[in-house]
Amino acid sequence: ALSDPVLHTVDQGVAIPPSGLIADGDAIRTRMSERQRRYDARLDELFEICLGVDRDGNPVLYGSDHSAHDQENGAAQDDADDADDADNAGGRNNNQSNHGNSRNELKQNQTLPLPTATNPSIAKTILGGLAKHSTDLWLLYIRKQTRDSIRTAAAETKIPVPPPGYVPGAMTQTSVIHSQYEESLRLAYRERREKMREKVTRAYEVALEHGAGFAMNNHLIWKRYANFVKSWTGTAGGVGDITAESVNYAAIIASDPDLPSNPPPLPPVDPTFEHTSAQKQLNQLRFIYQRGVTHPMTGLDQFWQEYEAFERAHSESLASVLIAEWLPKYQHARSVYLERNRVWTIHELRGGRLAVPPVGCETG
Repeated sequence: ALSDPVLHTVDQGVAIPPSGLIADGDAIRTRMSERQRRYDARLDELFEICLGVDRDGNPVLYGSDHSAHDQENGAAQDDADDADDADNAGGRNNNQSNHGNSRNELKQNQTLPLPTATNPSIAKTILGGLAKHSTDLWLLYIRKQTRDSIRTAAAETKIPVPPPGYVPGAMTQTSVIHSQYEESLRLAYRERREKMREKVTRAYEVALEHGAGFAMNNHLIWKRYANFVKSWTGTAGGVGDITAESVNYAAIIASDPDLPSNPPPLPPVDPTFEHTSAQKQLNQLRFIYQRGVTHPMTGLDQFWQEYEAFERAHSESLASVLIAEWLPKYQHARSVYLERNRVWTIHELRGGRLAVPPVGCETG
C-alpha cells in the first residue's frame, strides 16, 4: 500500500480546463436560472453543515455576524445575497473580507437557552463540521470552488474586444493599436489565471487545514493538489497549454455552455507570466511535497520518490540538503503507517458506517 499504482495515473479534472479561461461572465449570469442560484446557495449551506467552512474557507461558528444574519433573514435572504453577488461582482471581495473577519470573532459567553439552541439556523452552526473526515466531501468542495473560480474570474475580468484588422497569433502586429490591444489581452488573461489559481489553491489549503490532510484516503487530496499545481505550466493539460494551434474552438463551444457563440481571441504568448508561474509552481510544489511526506498515507513511498525526483531535477546540491532534512520525517510517517496496518487496513475499516457494539457483546 505504500506504493499505490493508482497514484501513477493523472487525475482527470484536476487542472482548470482551457475553456474556463475564455468563459463569458455575462453568458454565465444570464444562463443561470433563479432555481440554479438557490441550488448553488443550498450546496454552500450543505458544505457549511458537513465541513464547517463557508464558500470562502472561513469557519462557520456561532457568535458571528453571519449566523445572526441567517437567523434574522432566513434562507430567502441568502438567495437574494447570492443573486446580488452575481450582479455586483466588483464589490464581492470587500464584503467577503468583512464576513471572514466577523466569523472568526467568537463571543465570550456562548451558553444558549434551549429554544435558541434548537433553532435550525443556530443548530447548523453548532453541528457544523461533523463530516470533516470525509475526503469525498472535501473533493466535492474543491470541485465546486474550481467551478466558482472560473465564473468569478469571468465576471470580474472582461476580455477586451479586438479592434478591426487584428490577427490573433501573428508574430508581429501591423499597427500600434493592435500591439496595445494584444498587451491588454495578455493582461486580462493573466489576471484571470491568477484569480482562478488563488481560489482553487485556497480550497486545497482549507481542506488540508480542516482535517483532509490526515483523514482516510488523504493521499487523494495530496496527490491531486500536487497535480493541480503541476498544471500551472504548459505540461499537464492546464491553462498553460492554451495556444491558437492547440485549441479547437468548435469542440470547446459544443461541450461548454458557459462559452459565448463568438469566443474571444486566445491569449498571446506571455513569457514573463510563464516565468513567474514556473517560479511560483516550484515553491508551491516544494511546500506541498514537504508537508505530504510527513503524513502516513497510501502511496507514501511513491510520493517520497516524486519529491526526490522533483528536488534533483532543479538542483542536485540543494536536493542533497533538503532530502537529508526531510528523510527522517518521511521515515517516521512510514513507520506510523505500517504500524497502523498491523491493527487495521483500509479495506477492512468501513469509515462510512456508524459504530455498533462488537459481536457477542450483550446490551442491556
